[in-house]
Amino acid sequence: MDDGFSGIVRISNVSDFIAPSQACILPLRKGEPVKNESLVNIRGKAAASSVENKDETSKKKVIVSLNDCLACNGCITSAETILIREQSTPKLLEGFAVCSLRIVTVSPQSVCSIAVKHHLSVELTARRIARRLKRLGATYVLDSSFARYLTLALSYDEFMQRRHQQPILTSSCPGFVCYAEKTNGDLLVPHISRVRSPQAIMGALVKDYLARLTSTTPEQIFHATVMPCFDKKLEASRPEFATKCREVDCVLSTAELDELLDEAEIDEENGLDADCEITWLNAFDKGIVIGTPGGSSGGYAEYIVQRFISDSKTRQLSIRRTQRMNNLSAVEVLDGEEVCLRVAKCYGFRNIQNLVQKMKRGKTEYDYIEVMACPSGCANGGGQIRAEKADSRQKLLESVIKAYDLLAPNDILEHNIERIKADWASLNSHFADLCYTDYRIVDRNIIEKMNLRW
Repeated sequence: MDDGFSGIVRISNVSDFIAPSQACILPLRKGEPVKNESLVNIRGKAAASSVENKDETSKKKVIVSLNDCLACNGCITSAETILIREQSTPKLLEGFAVCSLRIVTVSPQSVCSIAVKHHLSVELTARRIARRLKRLGATYVLDSSFARYLTLALSYDEFMQRRHQQPILTSSCPGFVCYAEKTNGDLLVPHISRVRSPQAIMGALVKDYLARLTSTTPEQIFHATVMPCFDKKLEASRPEFATKCREVDCVLSTAELDELLDEAEIDEENGLDADCEITWLNAFDKGIVIGTPGGSSGGYAEYIVQRFISDSKTRQLSIRRTQRMNNLSAVEVLDGEEVCLRVAKCYGFRNIQNLVQKMKRGKTEYDYIEVMACPSGCANGGGQIRAEKADSRQKLLESVIKAYDLLAPNDILEHNIERIKADWASLNSHFADLCYTDYRIVDRNIIEKMNLRW
């Protein structure tokens, strides 16, 4: 495999539960007459290589980029193993070397996974991560959950405006979004929330708000993220999340970040003045990792329920929770015996397939659905640290979820996001546009010719 790949990618199974086709079928020579089709092998022991036409006049190097793969309709989801070249540890270090402002955003799920592996507290793990990344050159290390405060608030506002289009589907899982766009676009895309994911909103905060605040051009800022999911690398490459440059330049998985950590970096010292004010720029350095009630996948469904109840003028509302099946749970808000809100958490492609079939038949009863491609949600993302033995994986996952559930919201930072929204508006009157995105329906002509296996 190409040397540009991180070591963890070379040895890990990065399947996101849908196997890609054996060869990339992207038209590599658009507009050029060739006698035979060009193919790019995407599996095998060697690096992905082009099988070129024997015609001497067409011997040109071909490269399939992340953007090419996202635009292609040949696979249900994209084949991460040939795409991660652009999103790897060497690229992180290259970015640190050439940019004047270097930001790393870390997801709480990643912190919890690393903490469980090393038998450390989440607080100490966060400080350790920040210390290591700053030694490598990072200017700031941030918590992605800070942007989630904004994502959740905007998601509720959007839900109340679009409730008649039920069900509204969360858009923070790139695996589900890619599946929706490429396999059931006409059915699913109109229902997907337009609110950006926390990673994408943090990208806008860094490349627009922080750039304006520090009088730095976006091109001078290198923004990397650490996520529990390999598909976040694909999300970062979407053209919707870029203007003059990408808002997220590089995405590392949890396991890739863990490779960067050295046992010698474990240090109980904070390294910051205990009396200094907590802000979004230094909270992670202090070991503060923001928790979100409602589960390790962002708490979207729970937030909708709680905001709906708090904003309701009816005081006699009650909640009924039901576990429908594995990785599918429902919450109903009742006014006496009348159900006035139904939300669900739908995790894993088996449940997603069932959801799609119900939507096709017009049988969906939910107003809002938190959809995640991975069974058990983001804590079980493909980029998380795995147990070496299969029989230990469930226990490890439960420990990660438990660590996440112990995280608490932070009132100081929650109020901080409101102040930043006001500041951002004063710097950019169109800042709100950067909090939303659009999704596209990909032509299924090629997909329908493939023999897809579940």
